[in-house]
Amino acid sequence: MTLQVLLIDSYDSFTFNLVTLFRDLTVHPEITVVPSAHLTPAYVSSHLFPALLAKFDVIVIGPGPGTPLQEDSDMGGIPHVWRAIDKYYAGSYRWVPPVVFGVCLGFQWILLAYGHPVVRLPRPRHGLISVLDVTEEGKNDLFAGLDGKDIECVRYHSLHVQYDNDFAGNNDIVPLAWSRDENEEGQKVLMAARHKTRPYWAVQYHPESICSKYGAQMLENVFRLSEEHTRLRRQWINKVLEQDHLPLLKASILERQDVLETFLQGRQHRCKILHKWPHQSANRLETRDRQADIATTTLFQYIVDLPENVNISQFVTELCEQVFEFSGVFSLLESAAAPGSWSYMGFNEAIPHRFTYYIPDPFLTETSTLQPQVWTVDSIDDVWELLASVIDVNISQVVQVGCGPNNTDTRISFDQLKEIVRRSRESGLDELPSFYGGLVGYVSYEAGVVDGLNVPVDHESPAEVPDIDMTFYTRSIAVNHNSRRVFIHTFEEQNFVAIYRSWILRVAECIEMLPEVRRAKGRPAKERVGAAIAKFNDKKIPGDIRLPDKDEYLAKIDLAKEYLASGDSYELCVTDQTVVIEKGSLHDGSGDSNISFKEMRSDWAFYKQMKAMNPAPYSCFFRSKKSALIGMSPERFLRWDNNLGECELRPIKGTVKRTSKTTLEEATAKLKTPKEQAENLMIVDLIRHDVAQFCENVEVTQLMGIETYKNVYQLVSVIKGTNMRPGVTGADILRGTLPPGSMTGAPKKRSVEILQELEGHRRRGIYSGVSGYWDIMGHGDWSVVIRSAFSVGGQGTDVERIWKIGAGGAITALSDREEEWEEMKTKLEGTLRVFQNV
Repeated sequence: MTLQVLLIDSYDSFTFNLVTLFRDLTVHPEITVVPSAHLTPAYVSSHLFPALLAKFDVIVIGPGPGTPLQEDSDMGGIPHVWRAIDKYYAGSYRWVPPVVFGVCLGFQWILLAYGHPVVRLPRPRHGLISVLDVTEEGKNDLFAGLDGKDIECVRYHSLHVQYDNDFAGNNDIVPLAWSRDENEEGQKVLMAARHKTRPYWAVQYHPESICSKYGAQMLENVFRLSEEHTRLRRQWINKVLEQDHLPLLKASILERQDVLETFLQGRQHRCKILHKWPHQSANRLETRDRQADIATTTLFQYIVDLPENVNISQFVTELCEQVFEFSGVFSLLESAAAPGSWSYMGFNEAIPHRFTYYIPDPFLTETSTLQPQVWTVDSIDDVWELLASVIDVNISQVVQVGCGPNNTDTRISFDQLKEIVRRSRESGLDELPSFYGGLVGYVSYEAGVVDGLNVPVDHESPAEVPDIDMTFYTRSIAVNHNSRRVFIHTFEEQNFVAIYRSWILRVAECIEMLPEVRRAKGRPAKERVGAAIAKFNDKKIPGDIRLPDKDEYLAKIDLAKEYLASGDSYELCVTDQTVVIEKGSLHDGSGDSNISFKEMRSDWAFYKQMKAMNPAPYSCFFRSKKSALIGMSPERFLRWDNNLGECELRPIKGTVKRTSKTTLEEATAKLKTPKEQAENLMIVDLIRHDVAQFCENVEVTQLMGIETYKNVYQLVSVIKGTNMRPGVTGADILRGTLPPGSMTGAPKKRSVEILQELEGHRRRGIYSGVSGYWDIMGHGDWSVVIRSAFSVGGQGTDVERIWKIGAGGAITALSDREEEWEEMKTKLEGTLRVFQNV
């Protein structure tokens, strides 16, 4: 019989790392995760609870924010479960209790229940590593087989247990290990303990952290030591089921199992599976039959090889400007610096096929004609389902233009192309694009808060820009920076083949005429057609800048540190916004239905300045009627490949300003301090937890590597998830991991709630959200919107337009308020310099 484990989740951001640790043990237990808030007093006191105790061999009280001293608000249903176990243990039925294992908050609760006080540490220990001082009892118990080894453990706690038998009035708890941090904390801190006679174990540290050692061996010892107890307990339960004089208990265990399964189902992982638009109703506009519309769609591909000495950055800029002249507004996702190696441009017809959604509106707007369509939505789930149906394009064939003898077209099936791309990815090559067309845009921070965490946002603070803004592109250009190969793509219905094929050839001709290409081929540059668009000059804008107030920012840091000390959070990413007011008209009489030439030119000039000053691997230029987004993000949030069933995240935590006097060695010394590494470690553990809900395997392929950018040095980790669970897509992972943990802190849900209070319930908007693409081939790549600026208001009118620039930093117990202010300014300056002419 498989060992059954119930893990009570207190909404921590490391819970599923525990699931992974338990799952990989030799006993291979079956694990069910239930939120502590679901275990209500009514449920625990009902006749259903015996069925719960009978079903599970082990109950794990997991970590979480808060304190065991506040039962109702922080502990959820844990106290009720604990008291029920004790009641049944001592009651007339003489229950043989399940094994209990506590971690962090669970450790504190168990020892508090036996009378040992829980108090604040002199200084919180968040993301910091200690070495265990194992007792003689521990060497033969929880840490058997580890004698003589340095057992390093990661700690996330600001409270600790004062072990005191006299105060407790009993000696039921046996210490198994202490910390060795006496010099720093003034006393040893209890790190592991067990009950003297019952099968209860608990640890204060986090054995599931990526930097904790021997966590699996320690848990193997738990199951080894409790094996006989579990065997006897199962015999007792079977005996109860055979006895007719215990009808109530027997009925609770047997007849209520169906109710119990209903209560527990769906909690093993929180996947929101996307599928086609599922239904129609009287209050919903009829959805068009998208499959019928695109049943004969063909994907056209044309490949151009650039000269070896071409400047790719300059080439991408010139290509965007030139194609804009005959294709209109575009989006650009550019690798302006390593480690990025691709740039993608999306183009469309004069009227873009755009989807916009504002929280909490009950509708999504689709703009693909002069008259926008409005789709009724019940929740943000419906928004994502509609987007999923849009991306589900049925391409029948791929025409490779001019790839055969005498420049003839060749044809393959779409499935053949997908298989070629899949094999290339599987072999580790980066030769083929990941974007062949699809959705490009952004998801705001608030959309992630509502969708990923189910945390409401203040409706009194309205959204200034859409919370989801994505454009569906049927024409795209992909540039490989390493091979210097350009891929031109377009797809549409069969009766438009001639038009779309001619667009591809026009882009190819345009490439040959670009000044950078002609220079690389040793040819003289020619006067460009449409010279007006070539004059993308820097724009001097009248207006002013409103910077964050230092005293207010420092006050937020102080309050954040109080939340860290109270146990509510381990890390809080405090942010603020700078406002740049651009006054004067940008309207050129082109009509309200289009983005004016002057608006586009102005925004593009800002982007080019930003790229010249602070190039980054995940740069973006996105322009809609509602807003403009220009960014030089160094941080990939999520890349996925549905065909391989894998994803990758690259969180950044730890920043040192790069100057002419700062060497890599000096930056490394600053970034290898406990404070900087703790910041990064907490987010790595958080992301491992997020991804583990959707992928069977999660691996940290780079832990706290140092990467060099033009203006900063960064501490970067890489987390890879493989073997997506059945039915899971990359879009599910995107939704389930938002908002980015590097922009919130940990535990994520409680940290977001605290940050809403600290930041006055003001919306962050696009800042701290993600931007990127969702491709028709099953790929996606999204970056965190940082080192960026976005505009609100004033498009196409005579009123002022406002640019917003967000910046901030992770606050930990080791943070220095003045240093955090300086770090925030360092991040802000890189973007603010774009507007230096204000």
